[in-house]
Amino acid sequence: MEIRMLGLQELSLALDLVWEVFEQDVAPSYREEGIEKFREYICYEDMSRRFQTRELYFFGAFEGEKLLGVIAVSRTGHICLFFVRKDQQGKGIGKMLYQKVCELCTQGLAVNRVTMNATPNAVNSCMHLGMRAVDREQEAGGMRFTPMEAYVTAGGTMPSGNHSKKTATIIAVAVGIGMLLLVMAIAGFFVWGVFRSINEYHHNYYDYPYEEFMPYEEWPEEEYWSEEDTGDLGGLEQIPVYEEDVSYQVEEETYNYLDTEKTTTYIEFHVLYPQLSGEGRDYTKVNQTIKDCAMATVDEIYTHPDETVKDKVVQAENPALVSNVVYKICYQSEHFISIAFQDNYTKGDADSYGGDLRTLNIGLDDGEVYEIKDVVTLDDKFMNQWLDVMRSEAENDALLKELDLQEMKGILQGEIKEDIYKENFFVYEEGIEIGFDFNYSENDEHDLGYMWVTAPFDWDEIEPYKTDHKFWDMLQK
Repeated sequence: MEIRMLGLQELSLALDLVWEVFEQDVAPSYREEGIEKFREYICYEDMSRRFQTRELYFFGAFEGEKLLGVIAVSRTGHICLFFVRKDQQGKGIGKMLYQKVCELCTQGLAVNRVTMNATPNAVNSCMHLGMRAVDREQEAGGMRFTPMEAYVTAGGTMPSGNHSKKTATIIAVAVGIGMLLLVMAIAGFFVWGVFRSINEYHHNYYDYPYEEFMPYEEWPEEEYWSEEDTGDLGGLEQIPVYEEDVSYQVEEETYNYLDTEKTTTYIEFHVLYPQLSGEGRDYTKVNQTIKDCAMATVDEIYTHPDETVKDKVVQAENPALVSNVVYKICYQSEHFISIAFQDNYTKGDADSYGGDLRTLNIGLDDGEVYEIKDVVTLDDKFMNQWLDVMRSEAENDALLKELDLQEMKGILQGEIKEDIYKENFFVYEEGIEIGFDFNYSENDEHDLGYMWVTAPFDWDEIEPYKTDHKFWDMLQK
């Protein structure tokens, strides 16, 4: 398979492919007006002009002489055409085309975000490429679409997490798709930037003419998502939140740091975290604990780096220290708060990146931090049920095959300290989720591509395993 930029003599062939796939996959969801608008949009005369003036860049996927897929992107990172032949869908061609666009944007156009409008049946596909919906579905000129965006690297974007019908959070790292870190070519080496929460961008940013974004069609539905998942956002965004009226206020704090003095190592941190305030209670301890959890990677790689981090920086061709943290308050009551942090980072080498789930469950009256062993009885019955749910949510019976049940129990209890597995739990509207954050070393045969997996237990399911800890008295079920 060859992915390359198209020549002008190949443009007509590319537009024929676009129209063929559009008729099959997209037109059925459009009104006549929308179909005609799209036909006008891809007329050869206009596309040829935009091609020759470099308003648009076209890439094609070739098997020998046969064109199998097409993608077109504007100078500002708008993906306006993205189509793969019907009989070639599901073979990874779309992902390769998308990665080529990411390379062009980051290395050639100095663009670190791509945007597009996805048709109704393509939203989930785009999420699996790492894109995120930034607004509800819209309609213009008879065409239905959902505005989407992604921060990009030369390899792609951070993949969205899947969230099951029971809201278990899984982020699957697809082969060849990088984490959500910004990368540009500056001063001869990659400069890694910062993940910004999509909520920071007002949807009016997307008030471009609808024809600037055309739909992406490639991934077969049955291979990547189920009917129950259709329309879901992934990761932290899909966790149903419990929030009651409380006497305190929650404000978002941001730690931003960009080192503009170092010329060999790129250092940038963007960390979001909540802080509490109010009458009648001292929140100093609670706030410091929250901040420490959010800043854990910054502390590890910058404030108090160990020799491993220092060695990576020295040995890396493109040294970088980056931590981009977003969070979600999953459960908020008068006496308790549960927070999940998602951290995308590079710890020394810009070509080696990863991500963590960190959770914090803390009592607001005394600042006590609760661990899994405090709140759940980790007997064999629970462990077997928990493992079954974990594998069900991952849809992979090989998950954690390298561990026996007692080793998993030791990790959940915090008694076995493993660099690979980090125990986590959070409380949310429907119950509690318990699982692992994974940090396998490169080329570990047990690495199945998951950043983190949590197993959901609703209130009734967790009831038999509850301890008599005061933790449970603070929850409203």
